[in-house]
Amino acid sequence: MSGLWQRVQIRAKDESGATMISLIFFLFCLGGLLSLLLFSEQADYVEMNVQQTADLVTKGARAAGLWEYTDTNGETQRRLYATSQDAERADAKVIRGAREEAAILWRMNKSALEKHADEISVVHQKGERAYLYQQGIYHLQVEVERRIPVFWGELNAKIDRVSQSGVYEKRPR
Repeated sequence: MSGLWQRVQIRAKDESGATMISLIFFLFCLGGLLSLLLFSEQADYVEMNVQQTADLVTKGARAAGLWEYTDTNGETQRRLYATSQDAERADAKVIRGAREEAAILWRMNKSALEKHADEISVVHQKGERAYLYQQGIYHLQVEVERRIPVFWGELNAKIDRVSQSGVYEKRPR
């Protein structure tokens, strides 16, 4: 009986080595999967913050630079002014120019993105195109780069989000 018991112990020792290798392989695969899931969630979180900030800036800029007036035909017209000086020249009454308001809103809200980003690039009005103001549109593009740690190192995530707010005609339902 003791010979049988020794063979069982030897076989168990051989199996424990194979089990250990399988366990290490399983833990490595599980760690890689969790790392990919965390990377995805971190990138989604940053993307959500970028989009919310861009939307806030464009909607605030549009609201501040918007002037509604009635033309000689009795129709309501809407115009978006880039600066307060442009509005004063046209005798328009606006809170502040859209570009001026966007700069203020960006300055107030960029700290939320700076906590989660390594580099931030912002382009207002596709490079300050005047025709967008004439159409009543405020356009903002925000590009954020962030290095996100994963199981085997770091990956660069580049997030490019666009927000555009316009002055649109209200249609009755």
